[in-house]
Amino acid sequence: MEALVKLKQIPGFEVDNYSEEKLTTANALIIRSKFKITKEVLEKAPALEVIVTCTSGYDHIDLIETKKRNICVMYTPESNVVSTAEMTWALILAANRKVVQAQKEMKSGVWNRDLFVSNELAGRTLGVVGLGRIGSRVAKIAGAFDMKVLGFDPYQTDETFKKAGAERASYEEVLKGSDILTFHVPFTFETKNMFGASQLEYVSPDLILINASRGCVVDEEAVAEALNENRLGSAAFDVFAKEPLSRDSKLLKAPRVVLTPHLGAYTEEAFLKASNEACERITQYFLNHSVLNTLPLQNDWGSLSFLERT
Repeated sequence: MEALVKLKQIPGFEVDNYSEEKLTTANALIIRSKFKITKEVLEKAPALEVIVTCTSGYDHIDLIETKKRNICVMYTPESNVVSTAEMTWALILAANRKVVQAQKEMKSGVWNRDLFVSNELAGRTLGVVGLGRIGSRVAKIAGAFDMKVLGFDPYQTDETFKKAGAERASYEEVLKGSDILTFHVPFTFETKNMFGASQLEYVSPDLILINASRGCVVDEEAVAEALNENRLGSAAFDVFAKEPLSRDSKLLKAPRVVLTPHLGAYTEEAFLKASNEACERITQYFLNHSVLNTLPLQNDWGSLSFLERT
């Protein structure tokens, strides 16, 4: 990778691919979400000073244990904003226009347009839960479709809502007023199963539900049951509570659901931006004692509270 080549060229830096042997002497780690930072991993890395994850999410890192060991943890929140926002809209459009179902019928030799009548997005209401970097971009794009946007995020300023083109509302108001509902929050104590059986009581039976944030934010079984019972219009998931998605998942047999294997950040551009940012963070940490985008964040949605209270 271009970023790692640059890192190797810096005097005094020794860069290697991961191995348990190298872990015992490593001062720094650059990881992605597949690599879990657990107590057991950290016990094997006594010299570790800094971890940079090339992701905007961070629930694969035990921040309690890194805090105990005074290990600096940083992440790359800007790197996948565009890619994930675009993926969110791919899911919205696919779910709304029944693209996946139509393709399956076409490939089976069936031409029946009457099965796939849908609605225009113009004039409809998009509910955005979480107006951070990605949620704000998703909300802005809604303007191009002439949609109204309701947003819920108690940790963002009125200025953030204004820039995103979103009207501030309570969570209940967003649930009740949305035609399409999309989540863009981290996985913490406050957001676990944020949408489940009790929230389904507030939404329209025609609601389109989108989750491209973290799997545990949405109760998958409750959504599958609602789809089977026609209490929910359709759904699209790019993230799941357990990945890879189990073959026993009720979502696999549910109707009107689009499922993709966590592709939000899977673009060449996002990979490159994340790698470059991670290498820059490592360089600045050791050369200038500089840190940026450290974890945990200092608000409830991004705090340690989920781990501390379970």
